[in-house]
Amino acid sequence: MSIMQNVLHSAHFDVVSHVCRHPRVDCGYTQGNEPTRILFTRRGSFAMHVGSQTYVARPGQAVLIRRFVEYRVSHPDRQGCDCCTDVLLDEEALDMLDLERVPSAACVFSHDMDFQVSHVELMLGLRRGDASATDGEDVLYDLFDRLIQANGQPRRRYQPLAARQVARAEEAIIGHAGENISVQALAGIAGCSPFHLCRIFRQHTGQSLRQFRVQHRLGNALDRLAEGEDDLASLACDVGFNSHSHMTDAFRQTLGRSPRQLREELRQVTLKQLRSRLD
Repeated sequence: MSIMQNVLHSAHFDVVSHVCRHPRVDCGYTQGNEPTRILFTRRGSFAMHVGSQTYVARPGQAVLIRRFVEYRVSHPDRQGCDCCTDVLLDEEALDMLDLERVPSAACVFSHDMDFQVSHVELMLGLRRGDASATDGEDVLYDLFDRLIQANGQPRRRYQPLAARQVARAEEAIIGHAGENISVQALAGIAGCSPFHLCRIFRQHTGQSLRQFRVQHRLGNALDRLAEGEDDLASLACDVGFNSHSHMTDAFRQTLGRSPRQLREELRQVTLKQLRSRLD
């Protein structure tokens, strides 16, 4: 089941919320007749297949797909719920953000969990309609500026074999988020040695396998908190943490706040507050 909601239409951006649950509908091949888009994932993941390359949109990594590029979408977690923010940009916005310089058909932008919180706050503000389209557009420019500054040059996939091996490991971790798949098992899935997988995984993602796993779990939990999740013990279990305290420790170490504190902040945030904090 796929649910689409247009949450912003402005001079230079269209923002669409996608929620895709099992059984999947209308997921698959895209002809490439749409504007340049950047996908930010609030929960789960979307694997974007461009030619022989796979780019995974997930919490902690956004994917840019250039205009007129054909791609196919799949879901590493076939039974889960995947939610993304699909931002379509016109040519003027691309020029203003200096994204016209991106030479490849697709690329990825890494970001941290603080950015993920801002992304979730943006979506909450847009859904609540607490500001004008111009305010929403201004926040988007601020967020994109932060994303681009943090990355310098967006990363492309190099070394096709290594990129495919990393993609297999990513999809295995995401598709079994509630499990602690061993490095040896992941290496078997990727088709390489554990040492080689650890090395190329960090090169391609900027993270260790453990960091990647924790970030994905935190991203999934954050989106549930934004929806007002009350049962934090069940939430911890659902997203793959060993216990409520394990999840709380991970949130405190990464974001400096407990899940309960974040949930209360998200209930009250407005776009104007977010913009003021980003300035």
